[in-house]
Amino acid sequence: MRRLRLFTPTRWAAGAPVLGTRAVVVRHLAQALADASALVEGELGRGLPVLQPDLLVVDQLAVTGDDLLRAVETMGPAGSTGPVVGAAVGHLLLHRWHVLGDEPPVSLGGADVLRHGSSVCAEN
Repeated sequence: MRRLRLFTPTRWAAGAPVLGTRAVVVRHLAQALADASALVEGELGRGLPVLQPDLLVVDQLAVTGDDLLRAVETMGPAGSTGPVVGAAVGHLLLHRWHVLGDEPPVSLGGADVLRHGSSVCAEN
């Protein structure tokens, strides 16, 4: 998050694979995390507003990530939420790679987690 908070409007508008700009990728990821939270809580999904300026998307990502962690924490055993969390982590690491160019470390699954992220992301 710290690195994203340093982005300027120009950096947010820069191109990114799959969805167009870095801001659009992060908005997409925030929506995916919000939907994962809803799924953990037994809901269908949650619509997020498109925040302007693009500088605000990092806050939206932080809030939706925190919401997911809190939902998992309160909803019971890890076994029941494990697939949702695994998909969210794969999705997050895939788009981290798209926005920042950082490949996930081997300890987090390396290239395998990118493949998993690609399989759960509807935009790939």
